[in-house]
Amino acid sequence: MAEGQLHLHTANSGDSATPAAAALRWYEAHGFDFVVVTDHNFVTAPTQAGRMLVAPGVELTQNVERCEPPPEAGLRCLLHVNALFVAAERAGRFQFPPASSPRRDELFTRALRASEELGGVAMLNHPNFHYAADAGLLTALSGSGLRLFELANEAIDSNNAGDAAHPSTEALWDAALTSGARLFAVATDDAHHYDDALAVTARGETAYTGDRGFVVVHATRDLPAIRAALLAGEFYASTGLLLNSVAREDGALTVEAAQAGVTIEFVGAGGEVLRTVAGPRATMTLAEAAGPYVRARVRAADGRRAWTQPIWRE
Repeated sequence: MAEGQLHLHTANSGDSATPAAAALRWYEAHGFDFVVVTDHNFVTAPTQAGRMLVAPGVELTQNVERCEPPPEAGLRCLLHVNALFVAAERAGRFQFPPASSPRRDELFTRALRASEELGGVAMLNHPNFHYAADAGLLTALSGSGLRLFELANEAIDSNNAGDAAHPSTEALWDAALTSGARLFAVATDDAHHYDDALAVTARGETAYTGDRGFVVVHATRDLPAIRAALLAGEFYASTGLLLNSVAREDGALTVEAAQAGVTIEFVGAGGEVLRTVAGPRATMTLAEAAGPYVRARVRAADGRRAWTQPIWRE
């Protein structure tokens, strides 16, 4: 198993003061097996940091003046997609060509195509940040090749929980899955501040810190193997709760947590909780569910969460 970070920023982003080498030292010191560096419209391709594997990436950032549907009052058109594991020779500044349409689906789709052109794996970021993407858009983008999205971007302004007028990112996922999307969910840091976090806070500013959301991938410590496992859904997302094992095979989903005192919930179509088990290990089969998929959510009393990927009927 390999614990990794798929969304982090360095000084190459323009909104972080931390050089890439220092950010990588921070993640290595916190025990990560791999990271993907994802600066805003800049492919950062640092070398391996000690034992930790490092992959180039970029946050394809479209902060546009106008988009359709338009944002709600007080919000902006901030449409972000990470390209993960891009070709190292593409290091440096990335620039989008002029947009041919203000439609959100077309803007996101051109980011998907840009990710492919860079040799990367696309991941739609923080859909509830300025409510950039709804369930219908996630479903449509899944049909255009999107496989990963941020269920739990742990930056403080990502609005994962939604509000009275907007569903949570988890509800978006279930709505998309119920509509036929094949999407895998990740958890990330979206960190911008590291050893300077205390100084940023002391200035009265918000520090966007790390080691809060991550993925644990069922793969050897090898970047091509990790990339393949992410695309196959052989991983779980976590905000700090660890699992001993996840098995998604033969029409059954089996989960075992690494600690006692947790609750395992099996979730199906429409976000319905199909079964709740108090304890560290549980199994559910597709035959026991009426809908097209089953996934698991594991909760600890202190608020930490872990989410498995779904299993589907063929």
